[in-house]
Amino acid sequence: MPRSFQDALLPHLPYAEGGELRADDDLAALGLDSMGVVQLLADLEDGFGVELSDELLTEETFSTVGALWAAVEEFVTPQVALND
Repeated sequence: MPRSFQDALLPHLPYAEGGELRADDDLAALGLDSMGVVQLLADLEDGFGVELSDELLTEETFSTVGALWAAVEEFVTPQVALND
């Protein structure tokens, strides 16, 4: 996970301690709710310059930090992922 991905997540996770996120961190436990999911998707699309597929809007995708990154990284070019 590039640092820029974590930087995009942190504003939407009110219970995150602000440190390094781990792949197995539970997004709901960190405070991500349904309204936060909508805003997070918009921020990820704007921040990474991608359009995310509607198939991503599943409970599984938003279960953990790693699951979300696994879904998003396929839409991100290698240059974007490395520019953290």
